[in-house]
Amino acid sequence: MSQSTLPKKGIRALLDLDWLQKNIRCQHRCPAHMDVPGYIRLISQGKYEESYKLMRETNPFPAVCGYVCPHPCESKCKRGDFDRPVAIDALKRFVTDHIFKNKIKVPPQKVIQRAEKVAIIGAGPAGLTAANDLAGMGYTVTVFEKESQPGGMMMWAIPSYRLPREQIMFDISQIVARGVEIKTNNPIGSPGKTIQDLFQEGYKAVFIAVGAQKGKKLEIPGEDGTQGVMDCLEFLKNVNDGDIRSPGEKVAVIGGGNSAIDAVRTAKRLCQDAFIVYRRTREEMPALPWEIEEAEHEGVQFHFLSAPIRIITENGKVKALECIKMRLGKPDSSGRRRPEPVPQSEFIIETDCIITAISQETDLKFLGDNYGLDVTKWGTISVDDNLVTNKAGVFAGGDVTLGPSTIIECIAQGHTAARSIDKYIRGEEIQKPKKKVWVTLLDNEFDEREGNYDAMPRQQMELLPAEKREGTFDLVELGLTESQAKEEALRCLKCDLSINVETNECILCGRCSMVCPVGALKQVDVSNEGKEYRPFVSEDGIVLKYTDVCIRCGNCKDCPVNVITLKRVLWKPNEEINKTMEETEE
Repeated sequence: MSQSTLPKKGIRALLDLDWLQKNIRCQHRCPAHMDVPGYIRLISQGKYEESYKLMRETNPFPAVCGYVCPHPCESKCKRGDFDRPVAIDALKRFVTDHIFKNKIKVPPQKVIQRAEKVAIIGAGPAGLTAANDLAGMGYTVTVFEKESQPGGMMMWAIPSYRLPREQIMFDISQIVARGVEIKTNNPIGSPGKTIQDLFQEGYKAVFIAVGAQKGKKLEIPGEDGTQGVMDCLEFLKNVNDGDIRSPGEKVAVIGGGNSAIDAVRTAKRLCQDAFIVYRRTREEMPALPWEIEEAEHEGVQFHFLSAPIRIITENGKVKALECIKMRLGKPDSSGRRRPEPVPQSEFIIETDCIITAISQETDLKFLGDNYGLDVTKWGTISVDDNLVTNKAGVFAGGDVTLGPSTIIECIAQGHTAARSIDKYIRGEEIQKPKKKVWVTLLDNEFDEREGNYDAMPRQQMELLPAEKREGTFDLVELGLTESQAKEEALRCLKCDLSINVETNECILCGRCSMVCPVGALKQVDVSNEGKEYRPFVSEDGIVLKYTDVCIRCGNCKDCPVNVITLKRVLWKPNEEINKTMEETEE
């Protein structure tokens, strides 16, 4: 990966991951560890191209993620401790939309080419992320994809009203521009070209990233061979490939995850009635809450605490679905209360189409019977923390090892695979994930806070009215305006800034602790074993800082003896990927 925004000067320091988890919580929570405070700061300054470049250092799919990422980073946003989290994902989308709509070219940096070549099986987010990283290291990378278009589940499983196809191809075009070759309609595996054939063709390593594209069955009577019963991935793929025929008049979708919501919202655009059958309550649904809410706005009905037990057929076609009422018992391994059937509570739901969306699993038939890769009890390829399999030179990652997961989690897996493959080819030891990481400390000035800082509400993007969504696949979330994006970016608390107090020079005047609104700076008497706070203390006192609660308001900056300074903690998680990084630093 290119480190285009790497500073030329700064103090290098080792930090515990625990410190980053407590303080730069958004960046730590992001599976790809995107520099969230950094790219938001650039948005607030109107530097959209620079913000985009910074995003791409850790995420080759910023446009895709701007539309459909579940944004776990927002769940840890410090602003959410007392207000609402910063709209991190909407800001990412604003920047990528700006780059796309204005046709801004961001050419890749030149790299020194290596002689070795790497093969990647699967052009989804994990495979293409690894390809992007490895190309940035100078390797010749070929991606083999069995489908007619790259993108994996991003292309085939996510409806276009959530994710426009041109945004997927925009991100992929940036990867291709780095020299990655993507061969579509090129499946790997028995009875055709095998992984062993790839090694014989000179590839030094193979990364398997084929996803989890096989839907699990309900395993109830009437399911097999019945017309009108289909898997959600099959249904969504057909629609995304242009088949927008109505699947039925009354469509039942079984499940409560994101795929189920995508399927039922898609079906509702094509038929009269579409509804969810889910064995738990709304609160237990694993689907994203805002997607469930939009489904409700679009007229989707929900049958909660209901489980299918039989598909009723007539002349080989679906006629109805027999269900049983459920009640919630004790929590299971997922932490959710286990659904239990209520005796003699069976009931019938009329439907002529049933779409199953209870989960996906891997399909490893392409490997053949004798290739020898270890497989877990869940049917996924067995790997260690570095995505190394039991076969030399073979790595695996993404949904094929995780099971059904998110795009951003697969991106993180792609980064891990690239690092491991690079070390393998170089003959270096593939080490376990580190608990300490290098950061760069940069001197930073206290910024003046805007006058209405405390009262700034979270900006809401405009949505396509529900009545205009029926029968169309027009984009539902319309994005932030430029003025909204700038205002939202100013809500960021800049958690990558850390207050430093030179306690040896402190005169213990007490001003900083008195003006701090959140108690991030406190004076204590060193002789007090309890370290209780005192508004004024003896000459043996000390100022303690609690960076994890600091909101970077700047109230403490007017120290009479200038012992309070500010440093930016710059964490570049992909430093190991770019070997020129160390050369720049030395």
